[in-house]
Amino acid sequence: MSEQQDGPTIIYCDNRSAIAMAKNPVHHQRTKLIAIKYHFIREAEITKQSQLEYCSTEDQVVDIFTKALPRANFEQLWIMLGVTEFCIKEQGWN
Repeated sequence: MSEQQDGPTIIYCDNRSAIAMAKNPVHHQRTKLIAIKYHFIREAEITKQSQLEYCSTEDQVVDIFTKALPRANFEQLWIMLGVTEFCIKEQGWN
């Protein structure tokens, strides 16, 4: 892709322990058996390709795509995504 990125990709996580393990290699002895993908994330954090940031469970916008949510939660996440109401019928499409 030809798009340039100004900074690291921000990865939001609701697990403070996972963020600490990725940022601090001191925990390495306790995490020897962790899958390769976690070591990949750690390396991306070290090389400044990605940046892990904490996001509370309630603010995980991706839940709108992955979970069946109560209407109130769905509407809150919908607003956070910046989605606006769109009605196909009003546009003359069937």
